Amino acid sequence: MDETLKNLVQSTKELMDYIDNAHVFDKLADAGCGLYDEYRSDTFEELINRVKQALQPFLADWSGGV
Repeated sequence: MDETLKNLVQSTKELMDYIDNAHVFDKLADAGCGLYDEYRSDTFEELINRVKQALQPFLADWSGGV
């Protein structure tokens, strides 16, 4: 894998990890008591899952580990 692709894979994996660990959401709903419920739209969740799936072959082939 050339260095540019490795950087892309590494950066994408880090972004996906951040989205999961920081609980990133793209929607808010008014809870009616002055608070908001955060959630992910179906589209956002599907995109996250598709990116994670697309990363798997690269991560499996990378001998240095990402």
